[in-house]
Amino acid sequence: MLVLAPATALYAQSKEDPILQASYAPPFREGSILFFIQDIQRQTGIPVSYSSSFLHLNKKVQLTGSERSTGQVLNTILQGTGIQAAAINGKIFLLRESSQTQYYTISGFIKEENSKEVIIGASVYDPVTRRGAISNPYGFFSVQVPDSCTSLVFSHVGYEMLIQRLPLPDDRQLEIHMQPRNPLQTVVVTGDQDSVTLQAGYIKMPVGYVANFPALLGEKDVLKSLQLYPGTGSSLESSSNLLVRGGGADQNLYLLDGVPLYHTGHLFGLFSVFNGDAVKDVSLYKDAFPARYGGRLSSVVDIRTRDGNMKAWHGKVTLSPVSASTELEGPLAKDKSAMFLSFRRSLIDGLYGKRFNQQYGKYALYDVNFKLNQIIDHKNRVYITFYKGKDNMFIPKDNSPFPLLDDYKFAWTNITAALKWTRVISPKVFTNTTATYSRFYNFFSQSSDFKLSAIAPVSLNGKGVSRVRDIALHNETEFTISNIQKLSFGGGYTYHNFAPTAYSTNVDRGDAIQRPAPKYYMSEFMLYGEDELRLFDNRLTLRPGAHFGMLAQRGSLYASLQPRFMVRWDLPNQQYVQASFAQMTQFMHQLTTPVINLPTDLWVPSTENIKPEKAYSYSLSYQKQWESDWRFNINLYYKLLKDIVTTNTVLNIFDNSDLWEKKVINGNGFNYGSELLLEKNTGRLTGIFSYTLAWAWREFGWINGGKMFPYKEDRRHNISMALKYRLKPGWSLSASWKFSSGAPFTLPTQIFPDYDWGRNINGELDERYSPFANNQINYLPYITRLNNFRLRPVHHLDLGTTVYLGATRSIHHILTAGVYNVYSRSNPFIVSYDQFVTMSYDEIYPLQLYQYSLFRTLPYISYTLKF
Repeated sequence: MLVLAPATALYAQSKEDPILQASYAPPFREGSILFFIQDIQRQTGIPVSYSSSFLHLNKKVQLTGSERSTGQVLNTILQGTGIQAAAINGKIFLLRESSQTQYYTISGFIKEENSKEVIIGASVYDPVTRRGAISNPYGFFSVQVPDSCTSLVFSHVGYEMLIQRLPLPDDRQLEIHMQPRNPLQTVVVTGDQDSVTLQAGYIKMPVGYVANFPALLGEKDVLKSLQLYPGTGSSLESSSNLLVRGGGADQNLYLLDGVPLYHTGHLFGLFSVFNGDAVKDVSLYKDAFPARYGGRLSSVVDIRTRDGNMKAWHGKVTLSPVSASTELEGPLAKDKSAMFLSFRRSLIDGLYGKRFNQQYGKYALYDVNFKLNQIIDHKNRVYITFYKGKDNMFIPKDNSPFPLLDDYKFAWTNITAALKWTRVISPKVFTNTTATYSRFYNFFSQSSDFKLSAIAPVSLNGKGVSRVRDIALHNETEFTISNIQKLSFGGGYTYHNFAPTAYSTNVDRGDAIQRPAPKYYMSEFMLYGEDELRLFDNRLTLRPGAHFGMLAQRGSLYASLQPRFMVRWDLPNQQYVQASFAQMTQFMHQLTTPVINLPTDLWVPSTENIKPEKAYSYSLSYQKQWESDWRFNINLYYKLLKDIVTTNTVLNIFDNSDLWEKKVINGNGFNYGSELLLEKNTGRLTGIFSYTLAWAWREFGWINGGKMFPYKEDRRHNISMALKYRLKPGWSLSASWKFSSGAPFTLPTQIFPDYDWGRNINGELDERYSPFANNQINYLPYITRLNNFRLRPVHHLDLGTTVYLGATRSIHHILTAGVYNVYSRSNPFIVSYDQFVTMSYDEIYPLQLYQYSLFRTLPYISYTLKF
């Protein structure tokens, strides 16, 4: 029996009652509330009345050791519950004020039922308060509920809804297991979690979404899937080189299990280094950046790999005309430890023969993902992750598509490793500590034979190395104060080692080659804090925060305080308006020349002469949702860039001069535009329509006469349409169409003959030497304005289908096929103007503009076996 009366008054009247002064010696200092109540009744014979609907009897409590009476013990075990002991008519009643509602914290981990792998971004909802929480990247959640709450609702796209009944276990830490939906159903982003986690400028793709639509050569690619959404694009046709809101590729922060990557391209950038089979979760931030992120100006791409199945061993093998991949996962100790391993390798060099390699060059790539997931106890977990990807490319000088003067070899390697420790400090506090290692290593060489005179043949052999290496330690902590307030804070340290270029050759070409390659050693420090508030019955969300970064090295010290702010107002009928501001600082720069995603672009740090780049981003958005079926979003953005860098001359990757700083100038940029998204999320027919209207300008004092000009990645219009139709379970059809305005290009106003081309000055070979000097005239372009011309637009239609062929015993068979560029559009891949289009010595070629296309209509097919 629970008496709903003013407990304070009753307690005041009875606090001196002999019943509460009765001597009582607890047998233990620790135990549950129920244990001490029952033991009081057993030792003293005094009846104790209470209600289990408001008193959580299984809660563990601890005495101080100084308690000597029934009243003292009850006061200790009931502390913080809002319930007090009162003596009435020879009995003890445990009473609560009728106007008081007691809240308590429930926390735990959300996992998949079959594999026990944690689920990221699952919604936790309290039907009583209509408030909830979201599981973090490690599956942890913390939510406060009233004592009148009898159940919690757990939901996530791709999983069946789960209702968990209360009361809770002793320590109120839950382990929730959600059942996956039919794996043959379409897996798409739904709006169920939008009302809690998704906001404008943020894209979250669940596992399985990467394979929804057609892909070049059937290769699933997370970065190309992101390009379906507004504000994103690529520099070239079907390239995984992600561009976000007019920014450069170097302005994206790529994180693989929390470790930064400096190069993300395989095979000229046609595929990314992220194996779609190994990916568990992909998040893209375009604005409203959380304070924990820093170091880049345009976006953050946070990719998490799979943790491994803790219940049973499973595997998969996929074969296509260009690659083979395999994966294996399973428990090392059931429900305690698991591993995941995936391997992918290209087949181009092995399948197409020696003649193909001689005509087009030889190319091979592979990547490996490994993760070990170990549960120490219900509060502590350890992850070990490792990634290695390597490309080897040989381009002979007599190749068919682009004849060259030299043979070139490239070999570049990405290696990342991480050790993570996650700990539940309390039901409200979760922390993650991570030690990481990242290394990008690029080896390149050139060799050629030519004649300086009739009797003096010369062989040129050179090789070079470029390297970036990071070692870091970071901590991130979440403190859930209440359902309306959550604090996030943390910090970290990174040791950077840059070696932009170290080149040597057998030909003496001056001091620049003999000079030792520059190396840079520096320390980067980071601190951040963020407070998320939900006010006015969750209608108003405020998220102020700040990120502090500092780069220290010999001769320079840069510090940057970067404020962040997001405000969101929820309107009736599943609508909201959101505005955000973020300042970002980038200490690292990439010096680029080509648009092909080869590792010839050099990463260099900020120095005494080269300042960090800065960006000031503003955004305003509106979103409307119709139940869970349709979503409409429109976004306006403006970004001011300061101290961005570019080269003021043609960058030679084979020049290891430490005077590279003299080839770099600083300037400003202006990116602005609007984005529109219409998305259908559920049903047999799902799809996306996105449109981006954008401008990207650059301004440098020593380029283009100091006037603004369109940035090379400026694309005025971008359109993406994608549809998927499920004919029946196990068989789906898909189609996608992409359109992008032509890239800016610089054309000369006039050309002049250069009669000095190839002459030897003072008997030395200068940089303008040409083997054609005795037979033809070189032309010099006269340029009045940069990027004064637009290339042809890029667009293509792709079709695909996925068929589940059935299963034999425990082996499942899946076939994927499609056609890329159905109407055989000739899209520009490389465009240049020159006069050397063949290697003939007896003809003169005027200056012309040439377009080279890579793909026309291209079918693909792949087979997957799962077990």
